[in-house]
Amino acid sequence: MNEKIPVPITFNIHKHHFRFLLQRIGVWKTLEWENVEPELLLIGENLLDFYTGDLTVDEICNQCIHFFRIRNISNRDSFLNWLHPYEYRKIKLDDTSEWVVKEGNDSERYIHIHPAKNSPHTIRVRAATLKTVITLMINTAEISAQMTENVITVNQIRTRYLQLSPVKSLQRGKGILQLWELFVVNY
Repeated sequence: MNEKIPVPITFNIHKHHFRFLLQRIGVWKTLEWENVEPELLLIGENLLDFYTGDLTVDEICNQCIHFFRIRNISNRDSFLNWLHPYEYRKIKLDDTSEWVVKEGNDSERYIHIHPAKNSPHTIRVRAATLKTVITLMINTAEISAQMTENVITVNQIRTRYLQLSPVKSLQRGKGILQLWELFVVNY
């Protein structure tokens, strides 16, 4: 994953970048499931903040690097001095999106970034919901107008591919269907 992200940045693009995932869906549609599944595991299991704006992964990383460069923060020590005494700080990018910046676990990739909660161009989603919608995009052509058929389709995807519990119902404009619409409109 990190080969696309410039040092010293750590950025989980599978978990936090909508347009990256839109691009990957086209690739994943051509692969066998066993080749897709390891990448989906990078999304994790928790609630996450998901950037839906227009900045590319490169633009986000470059703007973050520029933010630190103009402040003469060029190594781990100067970064930790800037961060101190906080666990994290927020920075704003050109599109007004806000990004949480904290210390990364890797000594070479010491600047860990992800979209901030309630930031412009960011939505909060459950990892299971995101994985469900991605897997639906890979394996089905459309969602039916009939809600009963949708629940059946969603539950087949969740149990067959993701080992997730079935859902009892779907609500228009919420959860799975809301995220599905975002992906379909932009795919």
